Amino acid sequence: MLEQNENIKEILREKNLTQKQLAAKLGLSECSLSRYLKGSRIPQNEDAHKIADFLGIYPKEWFTDSVTIKEDKNGVAGAILKPSRQSWEQIRTWPEAIKALGTTHTISVQDICQILHAPRNWVNRYILPHVDKIYLPDGKRAGKEVNTNWKEVAAIQLGKDMQDSTWCSKDDFDNLIMGSIHSVTKQTKLIPVELLVQDKKAFAEEYRLYTERIEDLAETLNQEPESPLSRYAELSDLKKQQATCYRRQLSNEGRQILRTNMPSAANPDATKSIPVRLPSVPIEKWISPEDMRDFAETEENGHRYFFKNGYIRIILSFIDPNGNSVKKNFYVADSETLYHKYVEEYVLISEEVWQTYAIRLMSRR
Repeated sequence: MLEQNENIKEILREKNLTQKQLAAKLGLSECSLSRYLKGSRIPQNEDAHKIADFLGIYPKEWFTDSVTIKEDKNGVAGAILKPSRQSWEQIRTWPEAIKALGTTHTISVQDICQILHAPRNWVNRYILPHVDKIYLPDGKRAGKEVNTNWKEVAAIQLGKDMQDSTWCSKDDFDNLIMGSIHSVTKQTKLIPVELLVQDKKAFAEEYRLYTERIEDLAETLNQEPESPLSRYAELSDLKKQQATCYRRQLSNEGRQILRTNMPSAANPDATKSIPVRLPSVPIEKWISPEDMRDFAETEENGHRYFFKNGYIRIILSFIDPNGNSVKKNFYVADSETLYHKYVEEYVLISEEVWQTYAIRLMSRR
């Protein structure tokens, strides 16, 4: 029972239960349950089924007449695999398990943790109860080999590193994620400012003239670093004028758009979230706000980055076996990103405004 006891302890941790709480749920005394799990006492048939059904395990020490071992000439290939994290009804033979690990059950708990940016105990609680999985015991207890290391056997047969003991159905995982989508929305759209002007070529020429003046002044300041401070201020003013010179050449639609409430990263909640279709981007490519930690120290700053760059927001809602729910946010880049043709200058507008004017703006592009 040593290996089985370790499996039971891990299952209890996943379910956030102590042995005392489990005993209360099953109507057993804590002392009796402790002895069963330690292997110092064999439970009666009724108690054995209570524990097995609740935990999803079927220890052969308790049900010797129900367990068979089908060995081949090497004593391995036909051994019945009884993963502790599968219900005991879902028995797989070892060849079936190997086939699944090479074809369908190809995503490990470690992989899921990385994809969802979540700790293992979170994945154990919100993901594993909803997907089919195969558990490969490593046969160790307290660092010592006490039984067959099925993880190593699988690694040898498959010819790859089995870095994790729990492997899940990739289809089940993908379907769970798709079924957990709470909303797909967008708040902002980053568009080239040239879409807002009446005469794009005239605007591009004015912008070019500003560029020349800025480059000339910057070169002068590099050669004469002791220039008066006013000259540096002049360079800064020129850059601001260049960035806003499109406002002098606005089309009717451009004027109407700039009169609306323009989005502000300082107050993103003031900009309405508009439902959009889910982009065809693999789950592994979705971005978490935590990915932005290199240049955004807080998650809030990460959200602002996505807001200012017109990203699509995906909110997932997961439910644990007890009915408790939790949400996680992910982002993907706008699948219909617009790029400039004349001037590399962009303006941020709300997605709601974009959807109102998109046809008219694009028809004149």
